[in-house]
Amino acid sequence: MVYYSWINHLQSFVLVIFSFVICAQSDVPRPRGVSLSKASLYSPTKDFTCFDGTLTIPFSHVNDDYCDCFDGSDEPGTSACLNGVFHCTNAGHQSQNIPSSRVNDGICDCCDGTDEYASPESCPNTCEELGREARVRAQQLAELHKAGSYLRVDLIEKGNMKRHGMAEQLSQLEKDKSEAMKIKEEKEALKNELESKENEALQVYRDAEERERQLKAEQEKEALVNEAMEYFSKYDSNNDGILTIDEVKVQNVFDKNKDGEVSEEELQYFMGDNESVDKDSFVSSTWSMLKPLVMMEKGMFKSPKEVEEPEGDAEAEMGEEEELDETAHDDDAVDLESPSDDDHDVESEQTRTYDEETQKIVDEASEARRQFTEAERTVREIEANIRNIQVNLEKDYGLQQEFATLEGQCYDYDDKEYDYKLCMFQKVTQKSKNGGMEVLLGSWGEWAGEDGNKYSIMKYTNGIACWNGPNRIAAVNINCGLETKILSVNEPYRCEYKIELVTPAACDEAFTTQQQASHDEL
Repeated sequence: MVYYSWINHLQSFVLVIFSFVICAQSDVPRPRGVSLSKASLYSPTKDFTCFDGTLTIPFSHVNDDYCDCFDGSDEPGTSACLNGVFHCTNAGHQSQNIPSSRVNDGICDCCDGTDEYASPESCPNTCEELGREARVRAQQLAELHKAGSYLRVDLIEKGNMKRHGMAEQLSQLEKDKSEAMKIKEEKEALKNELESKENEALQVYRDAEERERQLKAEQEKEALVNEAMEYFSKYDSNNDGILTIDEVKVQNVFDKNKDGEVSEEELQYFMGDNESVDKDSFVSSTWSMLKPLVMMEKGMFKSPKEVEEPEGDAEAEMGEEEELDETAHDDDAVDLESPSDDDHDVESEQTRTYDEETQKIVDEASEARRQFTEAERTVREIEANIRNIQVNLEKDYGLQQEFATLEGQCYDYDDKEYDYKLCMFQKVTQKSKNGGMEVLLGSWGEWAGEDGNKYSIMKYTNGIACWNGPNRIAAVNINCGLETKILSVNEPYRCEYKIELVTPAACDEAFTTQQQASHDEL
């Protein structure tokens, strides 16, 4: 009780001194519209020099309702200069500066009415009343800041503890990473060693399988050659080892379009520009084109056209046969070559059965690979945690870490249409009450406050783009409050959102002193 009584007496004393200063300032002689801080620049005993230094005029030309200076400094009390500035003393309230163009415009801008001196009766002096109201509000705000500053001290303490904890956690993670890297290297070395043994043991099986595959390919190729030679002998009627045009013409199988004769076009298809085909040429090229027709003659398969449209015309049938010939030719060409080693290895590795010793080596190598993968994953997880902590340590949480404990804390605000969510230092989102997806209004960007207090505004940028518009952004105005909460959300401009937030982190007991310092003209 004694403490608060002393504070009340001190405040009363300050108000008395304050009133005395106001009276003293009001009595300082200076031209109309000039502030106390600039009074010395307007001395009636000497000529006046424009503030921009471009012109010196007799002092009698100051406030003569004619603009002599380009910067308007010679007409502070009239509306002669469009770029002039008129100072309202507003004794008893807060002083202010207004454009000199508003002087004597019929609108009361100064609470003391000095801007409308041509008709003083139209603007009564209301500064005392407004000053009292302002002082009450200032007192209430000062009390709010004082009460909130105690909470802020707690936030600062917790913020510094959190930062210290993150620093310790980072140090521990660096140690964990070093150990995890060693384990990873050990697991990798073991994996490489066991895989080397595994490859050596499996090579025996791979070599055996390769020999088997080559033997099978050779047998298949030999079978194809024997089949081709069988038909060559059948068509080589004089057994001279040469298949001539005359011998081809009498074989119905060479009649691709089944019109009863082997045409020149069909001869060109099977024999090219040659008059005859020997055994080697027949095996290597002719047989691959002829075999599908032989199979069709035997009824081993039918063309798709024959299945779907058995009554189709000859041209359609011939087209289908040609397509079939080309497909069969490609298939035979593949059959004559060795299968893909990679495909074979994949299949064989999945189906191969090993002896007991080899299987043991394979199992050990598989387990080593699994352990190495797990060790590698552990290192990646530690590195991700390190990056996350480093990012947070680099964030600006205020001069004394007062905003640190708000990191990741989310606050909701609902209006008639939308639900808003602000997650501090992370993002701002919006969701329609009618359903739909959550819309990102912005991700944490930077502090953007002005007037010497950058921590008064948080800027969230790069939100989801508006329809035919820019990316959304959100500005969070921060003021003192006894709890952290959102007071309002609005969209003053398209795709630009304004959020009013109060929090003890913004409360400062020095606020009253700062406010009084800014009222230097009272």
